[in-house]
Amino acid sequence: MPAFRWGMVGSSGWAEHTFAPAIARARSNQLVAVLASKTAGAEAFKAKHPVEAAYTTLDDFLAHPDLDAIWIASPPDLHCAQTLAALAAGKHVLCEKPMAVNVAECKAMTKAAAAAGRELRIGFNNRAHPALQKLVKAAAGGRYGTPLEARVQVYHPYATPPPAWRQNRKRSGGWAIGDIGTHLLDLLRWLMNADASTANGHLTNHCWHFKTDDHAAVSVTFKNGAIGHMTACTGAAGGAPRVEFYGTNGYFVLRGGLFGMPGELEVGVKGHAAKLEKIAAFDTYTGEVEAFCAQARGRATELASGEDGAAVMALVADARGY
Repeated sequence: MPAFRWGMVGSSGWAEHTFAPAIARARSNQLVAVLASKTAGAEAFKAKHPVEAAYTTLDDFLAHPDLDAIWIASPPDLHCAQTLAALAAGKHVLCEKPMAVNVAECKAMTKAAAAAGRELRIGFNNRAHPALQKLVKAAAGGRYGTPLEARVQVYHPYATPPPAWRQNRKRSGGWAIGDIGTHLLDLLRWLMNADASTANGHLTNHCWHFKTDDHAAVSVTFKNGAIGHMTACTGAAGGAPRVEFYGTNGYFVLRGGLFGMPGELEVGVKGHAAKLEKIAAFDTYTGEVEAFCAQARGRATELASGEDGAAVMALVADARGY
């Protein structure tokens, strides 16, 4: 089978140092084109990564021969327009999180994907992790009983200020809540296997003092009667990521383990001693690329859909209040 051919929207940051290498590592996948905002960025990317061509206009980029899919890694305020254009050009789309800056844009993207008959998946790369997939399957299968509560938290202090667009509410839709929090809200929904009914948030900027939040705490009530709690911080230290799930018959606590890092899993079921298990590191970005290729070629995967992305953005909107 011929290699799955990718185009990358974005030539710096995560597109350059993480996403492009992930495609290069993925089996039967190839990055062949890049779209940058400036010629210098396009040429610098092309010099480092073996793409066939580098572009600065969206129309020319989408006309590159035999593109199968587009990975959109631009600022969130550009996601909707770029996704709609890619879908109209007949391309599958992997859109980075947050999916967009508001729910209306997310719904427009999802509707366009359905009309075009193309895959639209959102870049919640934790869904590619086999250990997390196993935990989600166990929870859905009732191993821990009826879900009661889940907690997820990531404290990841940035060493330097973020790009200017992350400091702009209109462009980013929020910093900590969009950068890290959307991952965690998606993880809560995935674990609970249920739609949310309400979300309440407390967002502050005490760490960096930008106009966007650097600490976001959100509580989510689910329609199955369970509750979820999410904390995301881009300015303070807080140790390893943590995922907790509690049901009427048992629980698990994962320390580390998110975003491909190694971790330790504690599992307890009523009437039995708790068990500890080491979780090996896993390349979630390469796994995401290979899963997206499989999805586009007709095999169902755990990757987040456009509907999932829109549901997460609805929670973000409730939590941030705009």
